This record gives sequence, C-alpha cells and structure tokens, in this order.
Amino acid sequence: MKRWAALLAAAAMLVCRGVADAAPGAKPQRVMSLNMCTDQLLLQLLPPERITSVTYLSRAFYRPLISAEAAHVAVNYNSPEEVLAQHPDLVISGNVFSPGARAVFRRAGITLLEVPPANGFEGIRVITRSIGRAVGEEDQANALLRRMDATLAELKATTPNPRITVLGWDSGGNVPGPDTLFGEILDAAGAASVAEKTTDSLVYGSNTNFDLEQLVTLNPQAVLHSGSLADRPDTLNQKIQHRLVRKLFAGRELTYPEILYRCGLPQSADAAKTLREKLLRIARPR
Repeated sequence: MKRWAALLAAAAMLVCRGVADAAPGAKPQRVMSLNMCTDQLLLQLLPPERITSVTYLSRAFYRPLISAEAAHVAVNYNSPEEVLAQHPDLVISGNVFSPGARAVFRRAGITLLEVPPANGFEGIRVITRSIGRAVGEEDQANALLRRMDATLAELKATTPNPRITVLGWDSGGNVPGPDTLFGEILDAAGAASVAEKTTDSLVYGSNTNFDLEQLVTLNPQAVLHSGSLADRPDTLNQKIQHRLVRKLFAGRELTYPEILYRCGLPQSADAAKTLREKLLRIARPR
C-alpha cells in the first residue's frame, strides 16, 4: 500500500503528457511496450524515435523476431515506476495490471492499451489492427495483415493430402490442442496434431501432455519442440533427449521459433509456411 501511495503522489505531480492532452487525431509520439509480444508489433509499426522502450525480453538473447538492440531502442523491466519516469503518452501491455496501477496511469494522463493473447489468426488480425489504430499506423498494420492473409491463402490452396501427423511440444512442456494459435499454425502448415486424438484429456480446454509410451503408440511423422528447449534442464528436455525419441524420430525432429508460435504476430503465417517446407522434406510416407 505504501508503494502505491508513493506512486500516486508522484503521478499527481507529473505534467500530463498523455493523449488526453494531445490534439484530436494526433498520433502518440512516446509509446512504451510492457509485453514481449506487443514489443514485436510496435517495432514493426513505429520508428525508434516514437518508442520510449520495449521490454528487456526483446533483447537478442531471448530470440525475438526483432531485437531491441537491432531496433536501437531502450528496454524496460515492466515496472509502474518506469512508466512514470519515462512519461509515455501510450502504454501497451498484456492484461497484467492491477486496478491500482491503472489508477496511477490515469492520474498521470497516460493511456493504457491492454492486449489479450492471440489464440489464432483471427486474434492476430484483431490485435494488430487494435495496436495499429492506437498508434495511428493503421495502414502499416493492414499491410502486415495483407501479407499474412496472402501467405495463408497460398498454404490453403496447396494443403497436402493426407495431412502430415506431428506432435508439437510448447515451451511449457505441454502439447497444445487444436483450438490454439499453435494448433492453427500446424493446420495452416498442412499438419495434423496427434493431440486431436486425445481431446478428452485436454487441460483447461487447450493443452494435453504425452508420456513416451503414448508417443510411441501414436507414432507421429514428426516431432516439434521450441529451439530454446534444447539446453533447458527440465522434464521436457529429458523427453526430447531420451534415447527412444532419438532413435524413433532420428531425422524427424524439428525446432520452431517460439515467439511466432506463442505471440501471435502476422509473421506466424510465415512460420507455418516454413514448417510446411520442412515437413515435406522429412516426413516419412505412411
């Protein structure tokens, strides 16, 4: 409570620099992102001089699509204090802030746009247009979506028959079900997840899990996992490194760019296209 009281006092002394004081129709000139996924969209929509900072997660060692270093922008550590210190007129984040934090931003004249995660390509369209509208760059946002939709149309017109069966582990060690962004990327790539055969065991309606015995029984044509998992000392890594998996799926293991399967960016369609190309090269005919 003392922390928020101090922040409220600080906010009261700030000169309001939010869009509330801007001229109607003016584009926000100081935009701050507090979410790695919104970082990536913002870096595509705005020049560096209009971005106060993006999250430290968009540094190169987190394997972002566009790194903060490459974009020449500062980074933040997701704190309300940084928001007040940087005086942005627009903050874009995930759904993470408490009512107290929102009150602080309102008092400081800062507009907050909270963006939910994208659960599929339609979600990508909604989020990209929303952020594009908020920063005054709707044309650029629509250009990204036109490219995405053209790629998806191309993939749909050339879907392999039969589809290639895969097992895809996400970064948390779960197997995403069909009604997820991961599942839609697989579908666009012309793949069928073996998770669809176990929908009765989905956790929270979207994920399931597999032990090695189930994996052997279902015997998908390829196994996918995030490229960042290879050096993680966890139970999923033990599955990936297991000698049975290595033997059974030799030459049929693929890594994928985690950010495009997790964040929901227009380039997620490119990830589906790349996956299609890789699958067609390695999948063993049934």
